[in-house]
Amino acid sequence: MSESSFHAGMPPADDIDAEQRRHRLFATADQLRLAGRGMEALHALAAEIANGRGGERHRTHLLGRLAQSVALEQPTIALAGLREALNLRLDAPTRSTLLALIATIAARTGHPDTDALLRDAGTAHAASGDQTSARHLALGRAARSLAHGDLPGAQAVLAVLDPDSWAARADAPSIRAERILVQLGLGGHQDARAATPHVPDRAVSLTGLTALDCLRMVAVGELPEAAALAVTTLSSGAAELSREVRALLVAVIGEVRYRRGEHDDARAILRACLAEERWPDRTMWTFAFCVAVRDPTLSAPAGLLTRVVADVHRSVRPLLPVPHFGPRLVRAAVAAGDTQAARRVTELVELVSTRTPVPLWHALADQSRGLRDGDPDALRSAVDQLRTTAARPALADALLDLANCARVRSAEARDAAYEAAALYARIGAPGDQAIADRRCAALTATPRHRPSMDEPPRIGIDALTPAEERVAEMLAAGATKREAARSLFVSFHTVDSQLRSIYHKLGINNRMQLVRAWERTRR
Repeated sequence: MSESSFHAGMPPADDIDAEQRRHRLFATADQLRLAGRGMEALHALAAEIANGRGGERHRTHLLGRLAQSVALEQPTIALAGLREALNLRLDAPTRSTLLALIATIAARTGHPDTDALLRDAGTAHAASGDQTSARHLALGRAARSLAHGDLPGAQAVLAVLDPDSWAARADAPSIRAERILVQLGLGGHQDARAATPHVPDRAVSLTGLTALDCLRMVAVGELPEAAALAVTTLSSGAAELSREVRALLVAVIGEVRYRRGEHDDARAILRACLAEERWPDRTMWTFAFCVAVRDPTLSAPAGLLTRVVADVHRSVRPLLPVPHFGPRLVRAAVAAGDTQAARRVTELVELVSTRTPVPLWHALADQSRGLRDGDPDALRSAVDQLRTTAARPALADALLDLANCARVRSAEARDAAYEAAALYARIGAPGDQAIADRRCAALTATPRHRPSMDEPPRIGIDALTPAEERVAEMLAAGATKREAARSLFVSFHTVDSQLRSIYHKLGINNRMQLVRAWERTRR
């Protein structure tokens, strides 16, 4: 091989020099960040970009690392570092990208200047036409839609981004994370699971896809799996885990421990995060606060409810991936006698249901309203709609809310508490199951409802409890007892027992008679 042909296969010397400079710079930036000098790390990266050496490919790599470093910092440090970088002599494409990054951080935290910042970033991008700034501007606009509960709007913005393209390689984890968050908010838990990579990857953990998968597990009731993954990830000590990711993992562990009834362990892991008081850095811990509000021992002394309500009023983003967080805040507000907080959270959940008209959010709006007003019809509607979703913890909570409603007949309340206890058992929540069992026992000890002299006795279909009605409807439609048990999240023996009660109340003896009786009621 000739010397000329050998060198023809080698990368240009300038590319080699640029790559060496990047390696040294990235190592320096990592050391600064780990030493708690995040501002200096961001400035070092921005200064190298401003030098303009190494060509477009070098600049693209640097911008990608800058965006990743921003994601690892607290919002105040990230915003201050990016704003300081704008004072450097930057070219138009780089300036437009930094403006888009600032707008994205503002949108994620619910900053009041978000709209103005997005306009500035949009103007800068229009002048530069840079594709990197286009991606970050789209992420900022999607974040704004998420902050306002407009999940379809965020989905539409994110759909135009291609995380698999080479140019978007550095931003691909952020794009995928936002898409997964949208899928979780829409109730597409299976889609979110399919979209989550399960191959260890530095960038994956960097943007929190692992933490989002933990939240998905919490939302659908895979509690043991969620806790195991969260503990493993958190204890790995990976330096690339951002504060936000760590906060999410702490929230997951605390949530599972409370549902298991391990309150002391839950308090131990959550107590350290309650000292964070400054906004917007506090928003990273809102998920953990939504877990802690269920525990008056933690939340009351810290005034958590007031802080959480103020933060979700700026941005509903923390309420999107875990459906039962919204009703939980309303429940905590009602228990604390804070009618204003209960009203504000209910209005926010209703706003999301208006902008995101899917059964999941219609159910959560009904549940929140039912808790606020003590309205059994709203709670019944929530239970019925939640049955059509994969959000099993939210369904169990709604059933227990119905059982606790003062305006519900004792027989119906008892059935709801019994079903809630069975569902809690299935998702691995023995602590919540014990609460439902105690409610069921209290209702069993309560004298049965006796009709007054003016109230005719209930007969036929009207004599069935709501739980029995659901079983009768499914069996009359052709479902087996095992299929009904799976669909209703109860045991086979529960369905079998309810079927015997249905036969007795309707005066029938077999499935064919049940079909005929049910058809007569629907004419």
